[in-house]
Amino acid sequence: MKASEKAAAYLAGGMKSELQVRQYLARKGYSEDECDEAVEELKEYHFIDDYAYAVEYFRSGFARKRGERRIRRELEEKGITGEPVEAALRELEAEGDVPDEYEQAMEVASSVTRDYTPEEMEAMDFATKQKLRGRIVRRLGGRGFSGDVSYRVAKELVK
Repeated sequence: MKASEKAAAYLAGGMKSELQVRQYLARKGYSEDECDEAVEELKEYHFIDDYAYAVEYFRSGFARKRGERRIRRELEEKGITGEPVEAALRELEAEGDVPDEYEQAMEVASSVTRDYTPEEMEAMDFATKQKLRGRIVRRLGGRGFSGDVSYRVAKELVK
């Protein structure tokens, strides 16, 4: 089977980045020249488009309440950096599809505090409140929210 046919079959399962397609073809035993030829052919037909992939990846990440930093890191792992990422983010901002990071972080962090009533949180001693703030900051950091936003949210939720 030709490398481009193998790659097209791989892409039938969903959008992939150029790097993902190259790695897939290499794992299947195709030479670097065959991979280059297949990727170029598929790019001509817009089956591989890192910019479009980045736009959809940001949309999906924001829908899953992930912060921009995490989405960027995941795109970088998939071989997409620089201009395609920046252009994708600009497009989403222009469309109003970039959620407010603070509001999203508040939603995510509220899952950490939902087991406590306001009275219970008020009655907590300083050490317990610090521990809870730490849990919130770690959760938000893992989701890719900035440190500034994470600490602001933790401070707001656990007074």
